[in-house]
Amino acid sequence: MILIFGVITLNVILILIALFIYFGAHQEYNAVLTYSIFDRLKIKDVMSENIVSISPESSVKDLVDLMFRYKYMGYPVVDNYGKLVGIVTFNDLAKNGNNIKDIMTPKKDLILISLETSASESQSIMAKNDVGRLLVVDDDGNLVGIVSRGDIVKTYQVYSKKTSKIQRCARITNFYFYDVDKDAKLKKLTDDLIVLMGGRDYHVSEKEDYIETLTKDWEPLAKIMKKDNKIDHISLTTKSVDVSCQKIVMEILATIEKYAFEEIVVTDHITLIDEISSIQRVITDMTLFKESKKTFGTITIRSDF
Repeated sequence: MILIFGVITLNVILILIALFIYFGAHQEYNAVLTYSIFDRLKIKDVMSENIVSISPESSVKDLVDLMFRYKYMGYPVVDNYGKLVGIVTFNDLAKNGNNIKDIMTPKKDLILISLETSASESQSIMAKNDVGRLLVVDDDGNLVGIVSRGDIVKTYQVYSKKTSKIQRCARITNFYFYDVDKDAKLKKLTDDLIVLMGGRDYHVSEKEDYIETLTKDWEPLAKIMKKDNKIDHISLTTKSVDVSCQKIVMEILATIEKYAFEEIVVTDHITLIDEISSIQRVITDMTLFKESKKTFGTITIRSDF
């Protein structure tokens, strides 16, 4: 999304920063977590207290230097007295101005949260307002921390390592594609997938309404579905909660990603038996694609807990 914005505006600096941050940063994740486990976590237990801030009098070049150095997408703006006066983000670089005060979002327009705000509520606020981070203030309005979507995801990852969870599931994932060149791209994608899976000694056969791939144990793996004699969508069948551990699945996803469809809609139908596995599944689904312009996900989960 960042890289595309830079290309559209033909701003070489934006493109370079986007590439640098995209490949070097691990702070920003595009995941939406809406599970009760995060209702019990307070932002004070999740947020980053080591705040990298910038002065309103600093130049835009200073902001660029900060981004290259720390690889964060947003920075609180703090005056000489240590008071919060605003925030400046990567997107603000597209605005006209020489100093940070010219392009920042002022404090009066910010969404601020308290130390007692739950992680679940914070994530909902981010999703509702389409922001990647929130500033945390104490009862006196002083800036005490910052929390990003990445902080919440990383908190889950730490939590999950301490909790036993089921790794097996019954799971079908469908990928629907939208693009002005959809038919042409899907035709080439289908050819690439057939070559990929055939080259890995999987069993590929063409039926009337789909092209089916079976594993070496003759279990379902993938179906390339047809509609009106055209490729319509792709369906994957797996039995693992974490698909990233399955090399062939990751190769399939990488092949899909290569075509940079304008939109990809992911629908997951899963049978799991514990809450932690459900959360892990959502995180994986929402972060599968990096290059696609837009990726949406809907999750249907049947859990027995």
